[in-house]
Amino acid sequence: MTKPEIFLVGTFHMSMNPEMINDQQEEIREIVHSLKKFKPTKITVEKPFLIEEEMERKYIAFKNNTLTPTYDEVEQFAFRLANEMDLPSVYPVDEMVDMSRPSLKQVFEWAKEHQPSLFKEIMDVQNRLKLMENNETIKNILHYVNDSDYSKELQRIYMKLARVGDRQHQVGVQWLKQWHHRDLAIAANISRLAEKGDRILVLIGGDHLHLLKQFLTDSGDFKVLSAKPYLPQ
Repeated sequence: MTKPEIFLVGTFHMSMNPEMINDQQEEIREIVHSLKKFKPTKITVEKPFLIEEEMERKYIAFKNNTLTPTYDEVEQFAFRLANEMDLPSVYPVDEMVDMSRPSLKQVFEWAKEHQPSLFKEIMDVQNRLKLMENNETIKNILHYVNDSDYSKELQRIYMKLARVGDRQHQVGVQWLKQWHHRDLAIAANISRLAEKGDRILVLIGGDHLHLLKQFLTDSGDFKVLSAKPYLPQ
């Protein structure tokens, strides 16, 4: 039996750079055209099921040419691709998780105050990540976000965060439990959508790629593909 294929496409939150989105509409269209080569049967996105009806209304409006896409990767990428592939829906697969107990900011503050050498290690990895980043164009961003070396360095930060705290105060571990809960739930939501012969494109924040790939691969139920071969040069 042919396993469903899952195509993980790491992206960034476009609302943080509206000027780039305005200036690079041609590049966005080029990316969508390139992603069509995967021939997805379903497209899933980093949105919670609580807004599923609203998202469905927006997608219908987009198909009817009555919606101008906002600075949102779902509307810029997923709606365009789904429409060109004549898909009936775009599926939200994110999970609502309280990430504030502790917050990531509190984890970093603890490390800075109580574990300065560990804090420096974390900052050193972050600096290496910045050297790998190229934010000149949307294509450049997608290339480094979906690069396996970039993902590995990002995962190193998470594993260093696990050491933040002490035996009585597992600050980093508590935050990572929230993060793993979210990614495991996303993987489960994707898995429940998969049917025989499906080719599912997952549009997701780049920092989720490592765990999603691990969870979906470990299930043995899917063929998990990287976005790199499908991105325009």
